[in-house]
Parts: sequence; structure tokens; C-alpha cells
Amino acid sequence: MLPPAAYDLTRLFIGPIQCTPRGIDRLDLGLASHFLKTWPGDCVATLPTPLGVRCVSRETAMRVIETVVANWGETADPNAEPLFASVKKRLVQGGGAQALSTRTPNGRAINPALAVAKIAKYAGCALGPLAIKVVPKGALYLNAGQVGIALPQFLLWLKQRPDVKPVFMLHDTIPLDHAEYVPQNSPKFHQNMIDNTARYAAGLIVTTRAAERSIRRELHRAGRGDIAAFAQRAPVAPIFAQGGDPDPELAGVPYFVIAGAIEPRKNHLLLLNVWRELLRQDGRKAPKLVIVGSRSRRNGHITDILKRSRELQEHVFEVSGLSSPGLRRLLSNACALLMPSFAEGFGLPIVEALALGTPVIASDLEAHIEAGGPHATYLSPIDGLGWLSAVCMHVQRQTAFRQKLAGHRVFTWTDYLNGIEPFLLSLHQGVKYGHATLLNETATAAE
Repeated sequence: MLPPAAYDLTRLFIGPIQCTPRGIDRLDLGLASHFLKTWPGDCVATLPTPLGVRCVSRETAMRVIETVVANWGETADPNAEPLFASVKKRLVQGGGAQALSTRTPNGRAINPALAVAKIAKYAGCALGPLAIKVVPKGALYLNAGQVGIALPQFLLWLKQRPDVKPVFMLHDTIPLDHAEYVPQNSPKFHQNMIDNTARYAAGLIVTTRAAERSIRRELHRAGRGDIAAFAQRAPVAPIFAQGGDPDPELAGVPYFVIAGAIEPRKNHLLLLNVWRELLRQDGRKAPKLVIVGSRSRRNGHITDILKRSRELQEHVFEVSGLSSPGLRRLLSNACALLMPSFAEGFGLPIVEALALGTPVIASDLEAHIEAGGPHATYLSPIDGLGWLSAVCMHVQRQTAFRQKLAGHRVFTWTDYLNGIEPFLLSLHQGVKYGHATLLNETATAAE
């Protein structure tokens, strides 16, 4: 029998701060939906408030999730999405250097605080009872969104509920291992997450063995290297698991996509230099590059190049706020997804692209190789000539690269949940989890 659960809803509740979900948001959404919709045991959701961590019912939590999903446009029709229509027009007809982004009808940017307030009102999030009093006895407390793990005041209630077993999801140690790629305060914030995980967690969820090794190293330094862990690749969101979404108008347009926040570790500069050379060699016949993602203040030089480089304006452009259905269609028709990152904990766009039958060219990070297996092309993130050659090959032999993906097996949420439930049950029962065995079996089965 599965134990009761208390799911931390913080990240999803503030989801409207972003127009579209990121990788962590997708994983948090998938797990929250499972626990709040189908978990056979008792289940509540927790939210931090100025008056302590409170509980809301399953029904209220589901209304929050449904509202956030609608706000993100997760069920939108790409044919009716103005932003996707603008992207397609730019690809087919060309256009200027202006970036494309989601805007309200009056042209003003979406107000995140107002969007969150509307969700609270619509979902009826009245101040519920204190978690410390009403979380079911012996419950598993799950925090997959990471929000709050670094803030001790959000976890203090656990000290008075030793019967509750906290399970945290950590994604990487990039801020500790590569401080040069992150904001100045990120290493301290991430160290707080490690320290609080060491202090409170009964179990740990990670998305790759590479991430687990680095996280366990930091936990060992904090005196908790023995925490039971479930290490498994992230599953593909249902919308991408449906397969490709071909668009006849884009079928004859050679273009590539890079998806993710525009920040230093994503290595956009390498691709801009590759495209300069493509334009030098092929002129107007060169393929196009769509940069999908929100801007970072620390990567202003990339957006400056896109604004000011006359040679790149017709062939490289950025778009932010594209819905998941819009991204699915854009990726489905691309020559390949490009992911030249210097550091990643996983690489969710890789599994999403492969699920759509779209080839992938990625940097040769261990986490990327775990995500893509033998189905992607891997290159050093500083091998500019290698990336140039790979891009050209994927234009010339697009059909052949797609045919190689015909046997690729999509790793779904059903697969993922079938693995994680025995892990959670082992934590509840206090028995040792067969970690290494599970990793080997699931890694093999998912190929």
C-alpha cells in the first residue's frame, strides 16, 4: 500500500512568472499531476505563506494546475497562435532583426504578479490549515520544483513532524561547479539547497547518473552522502510523446532550433559564429537558426549581435513565449535541434526532439549522452569546425538522419512512474532501495 503524500506546489503556483514552462517546470507539472490526480493514497498540496506553510486540498491544487497549464498555453492550437504564425512567416518569407515574443493584445508585457493573483483567485486558494497540523501521518513530502529547498523557513515545519519523509528533486550542481556561468548569488543559493537536503531529506530524485554523482559528492561534503536516490532520465511530456507535427509550409525550409534560456552556459556564441561562416559560404541559401528561449541579463552580447549584425538578421532570430504546441511543431519540421551547452544536468530538449523524430546535435557532455543515447550526434562545445560540418550534413542528408530515428523508443511518464513508485515505497517502509540494479535495468530498457 502506498503512503499518503504532501506535494509542494510552490513552483507551479508562481508559474505565470514565465510565459512558458522550462524543463524543471515540465517535470514538476508531470509529478504534481500524477500525485494530485491518481496517487491512490491520501494527498494534499503545500504552499508557503507569510503565516507559515499551509495545506490546500487536492481539488484546489488541481484548479491551480489547470489554470497554470492554460496560462502557459499548453493546450493551444499552433494554427491559432499568433506567435507561431510570426515564426513561420519569418522562416518562410524572411524578415528583420526584431525579436519575437509573447505580448498581451494591447502590446504591453504580461504582468507576472497579476497573473499569479488571478490564479489564486480563480483556484480559490483561501488560507488553509497549517501543514504541521494536517499533513497525514507518515506522509511523503515531495518537492520537485526546488523552490523553497534553499529557504530554511519553508522547511522548519518538518522538524516538528519527524514522521514525514521529505523527498527532494535536485537537478545539478552547475552553480557550484561552474560559477562562471551563473549569477553571483547562485552558488550560495545552491549550496543552501545542498545543505538543506542533507539536513532534511530521506530521499533524493535526480535525472541522470552524471548529476547524481556531482550531487552526492556535495552531499558527502555536507555529511549525508548516503541518502537513498532514484536516478532516472526525465520522461517526455505527453504533448511531445504524441510524435511529430508536420507543417507543409515548413517542409521545404532548412532551419535549425536551439531551445533554452539565452545564458552563457548554453553557448549561443558558437552557433552565431557557425552561421557567419554558413552565410559566407552559401549566402542567402544558408539554413536559418531559430533561438527559442527567454533572455538573460548576463548574455546581452548575444542579443546585441542579433540586433546589430546585418549579415545575421535574415537568417538568425530569437523567439520567447512560444507555447509547447508551437514548439512541438517548430521542432518537428527542423533539420535538427542544436544544444552546444558547456554544462547541463540533463537536457530535456534532446529527448523532446528525439520523440518527435527530429535529429539532435549536442555537446558531448555526459548528461547529454545519457539523455540521447546512441540517437544523437555529439561534438565538443568548442569544436566550431565540427559543428559547421554537422550542420551542413544535416541539411544535405536530412531524410537519412530522420530514418535513423525510426527505432527510437520514447521514455514516457508511465515508464518513469513505474520506476519511481517502488523507490518511494521503499522510503516509506524503511528498506534499502536497489539503486544500482534499477539504474542498469531502466537505462537498458529505455534505449
